[in-house]
Amino acid sequence: MNKELKHIPVLLNETMQNLNLIDNGTYVDATLGMGGYTERILSLSNCKLVSIDRDPVAIKNAATLKKRFGERLHVVNGLFSNLDQILKKLSISKINGITFDFGVSSPQIDNPKRGFSFRYNSALDMRMGGNNFSAKDLINDSDADSIEKILREYGEEKQARRLSKAIFNSKPIQTTEELTQIVYSILGNPKKDKIDPATRTFQAIRIAVNNELEEIRLGLEAALKYLAPKGRILAVSFHSLEDRIVKRFFTENSSLKRNINRHLPPSKDEIPKLKVVTKKPILPTNKEINDNPRSRSAKLRVAEKYSPLFQSRSRAA
Repeated sequence: MNKELKHIPVLLNETMQNLNLIDNGTYVDATLGMGGYTERILSLSNCKLVSIDRDPVAIKNAATLKKRFGERLHVVNGLFSNLDQILKKLSISKINGITFDFGVSSPQIDNPKRGFSFRYNSALDMRMGGNNFSAKDLINDSDADSIEKILREYGEEKQARRLSKAIFNSKPIQTTEELTQIVYSILGNPKKDKIDPATRTFQAIRIAVNNELEEIRLGLEAALKYLAPKGRILAVSFHSLEDRIVKRFFTENSSLKRNINRHLPPSKDEIPKLKVVTKKPILPTNKEINDNPRSRSAKLRVAEKYSPLFQSRSRAA
């Protein structure tokens, strides 16, 4: 395996322990990235795996894994929101588990040419793959109100109004350095041991460019559709916006939806589809955070598909 593919993703052991791998099962790694989950899943179980990533760089880096695991591994360049079409094309009707590792990857943010980080001066890009317009296009084509909405909703930026006006009045903006300096002019310069003031702005624009939150919603819905009984969905999130979507999805699909007429048994659509395995999210250990500071905000949530027997009992109740 090449050096890049030795990258270890966050909460790796915890994810593998909760995936409940079985031999001859079929699984999906919805966010291939550097291949850490993919390599471990295929090493721990004699299963088949579909690994998806929107980033062509991740697909190229997976060549070593494909050579090593052969027909057990299908590598797909695409969006996990298109899971339905991907699995249909592979003639897969059910999966025994799926992993999601949301957000930007370390190789993406550490590559100056990708324009994800305020730490490097480069063209404003932030595209993960699978989209045509960049961060530069988004900023320069948007009015102040649209920029404010992006900063407020996706960055949870308290100074969204002031900041959006400053960005709008500074257009055209071409580089990460230009955007960073505009943020500092409104929010102040970075302080030691504090989160950089530009963090929320860059996060917000990245999420908007890549439609990340809608991707998560669609990906979770498709995963549930294909999940076999006792199959599991595992989702690793890195900020509250992602985690909120996962938590809400698990909650909504694990609760019995009450029929308007309480004298009638619940319909098929009203019966819980999932059992929440993690009442509280699994967090990285102190050791993992020390070894990989970027893991500090990670949260793992797990849910399991109910068996038909449980659903039959719920319908009878």
